[in-house]
Amino acid sequence: MNWWIIEDSLRDSRGHWFEYIQTFRDGLEEAGDCCKIFADQSAEPWLLEALGASPALPNSIWARMSDGAPKWKRLLRIPSHGWATYRAISCLLKANKKEKTLEEPDLIFVPTVSVHHLLAWWPLIQGPLKRTSTTKVLLFFPNTPLFLDEDGRAQLNPDPSAQLFKWLIRKLAPHVESKRVILGAETEPMVEALTELIGVNFTYFPHPVQLNQRTSSFRETDRTARPLFAAYGAARHEKGSDLLQTAIRRFLEKQTHTKAAFKLQWLGDFKDEKGQTLSKDPWLEKQVNFEFITDYFKEGSYMKQVARTDVMLLPYRASYSLRVSRVVIEAMIMGIPVITTQGTTLHQQAEAFGAVVSCQPNSMESLTEAIEHTVNNLDSLQDMAGQRAESAREHFSVNHFRQLILKMNEESKG
Repeated sequence: MNWWIIEDSLRDSRGHWFEYIQTFRDGLEEAGDCCKIFADQSAEPWLLEALGASPALPNSIWARMSDGAPKWKRLLRIPSHGWATYRAISCLLKANKKEKTLEEPDLIFVPTVSVHHLLAWWPLIQGPLKRTSTTKVLLFFPNTPLFLDEDGRAQLNPDPSAQLFKWLIRKLAPHVESKRVILGAETEPMVEALTELIGVNFTYFPHPVQLNQRTSSFRETDRTARPLFAAYGAARHEKGSDLLQTAIRRFLEKQTHTKAAFKLQWLGDFKDEKGQTLSKDPWLEKQVNFEFITDYFKEGSYMKQVARTDVMLLPYRASYSLRVSRVVIEAMIMGIPVITTQGTTLHQQAEAFGAVVSCQPNSMESLTEAIEHTVNNLDSLQDMAGQRAESAREHFSVNHFRQLILKMNEESKG
């Protein structure tokens, strides 16, 4: 099978795009497939070399989303990025057809699609791609314009870009029905919400994560040390980082003999739902059994740090009732117990494939109790996580992802 992976967010080491695409490339090549990767035209040279990628796509829209531009300017970026994407991919298809530099792809996989990209893919599928033979397109939606109402039900945002998103998806409906286009999402709640609200079928594909080649499949736990409880990634309100540092402080204040060590990555201060800035707790900074990680992990060091972690702290808030979190998958495939918030996709997946301790939404007290419970029952939780790790590795694998595609191909032929 011949894949083209088109990802304009692929430009540097920030975020998980590099690891995500690298995971796909390695898994597909191991299965005997061919894989050609196209990246942001501003991608760093080391990344292009590491992936064998071509810098053929417009500058990532995701890199510009948080620059504080006024709303009218952000809305204008939708058609401008759509046109730039259409032009870039049309040129790729035209050049490939003329020069035969690459085999015609069996599948074009676009891992990160927003309304900015949809404005390109609809006319591409109607035009240049319609003239190719049997190439299918898998459009993936890790973030969508949905919100939860007061009853916790998913709704489509009322703003113009969300309505355009809905309109464009519906325009793709005939191609989805003919199996030429696949609309994918990484959590079952997201698939159900999008299918119901838009009226076009979306398909669930698990987010593939693989163990780093340099990291043993057995975790590097030092049994002589205190168990390490940790949260990695930039601290944010939606991740419950404010609740987490307060809960850790409460736990440590109550301990006469500290039973655990803690690490919390805090790359910068952030604002809560009221707009108030939240900073690192000075009391925690002085504790010998606590560490704030204030820098990005150096290349290759992140998964090694995960391998030394005994419990992953993931008290994410309601925005993760639909979205995927890569870090909970990393924990499960490595047999690490997790603390997660009830009602989130993290909790749903950890219940099915890992060992999970629940906490109530927006409750520092419940989170503190969850930490205490985990400390007191760590051995049994680690045993359960270890027993389930293999099924997690299989489910969240490129091979499983690929098999779902092959199954859909067979069904479309039938």
